[in-house]
Amino acid sequence: MGRVFLSLLACVVAAGSLSAAIVPSDHPGAVPILLGLDKVRVALKVDSLQRAVLDSIRSEYKSAARKLTNPMPATPAERVAAEKNLVALNERYNQRALSVLNDTQKKRFVQIEHQVAGASMLYAPKVQAKVGLTAEQKKQVMGVHAAEKAYVAKINGQFEAGKISYHERLELLRSRRLSQGASLLKLLTPEQREAFLALGGEKFAL
Repeated sequence: MGRVFLSLLACVVAAGSLSAAIVPSDHPGAVPILLGLDKVRVALKVDSLQRAVLDSIRSEYKSAARKLTNPMPATPAERVAAEKNLVALNERYNQRALSVLNDTQKKRFVQIEHQVAGASMLYAPKVQAKVGLTAEQKKQVMGVHAAEKAYVAKINGQFEAGKISYHERLELLRSRRLSQGASLLKLLTPEQREAFLALGGEKFAL
């Protein structure tokens, strides 16, 4: 599950920017990509018409995302601009993809996304509110987020320079995500941790 979501996150963080000014989204990955997975569609009981529309949205999204990172931004300023554009792109296409689902499907999708993303969902403002994070906890969570962005930028830089392979890149990011997730959960009280886990609903496996 973590390996698949890392592939989704790769689309979001490919620009490798260290900008801290961009507020985390309520959807840490690319919704069109997650809704393109067969097991997710089966779990949501997506019909043939919805599948066709989602396929079209996913294709448009992937094409638009590639244009923003090909060629890869070279300077810090270009990376910040690319990240802002990519975040805006994600927000726009995430909403388009979600609009294809009915209310029941949307509710279940949020639960599935929560399970797939794991502790990374603590970056989402809505989740922070539901779990009841204090101002100090939010500050600590965003500190982990900033460190995560810096690490991803470093690994992406190594990959782009040909120092590591695509699979090595994913494995490094996966290992980091696991340790980062453990760090995030340690910031929660037992009650908050229970509330956070409950947001995932019925167990789902990719």
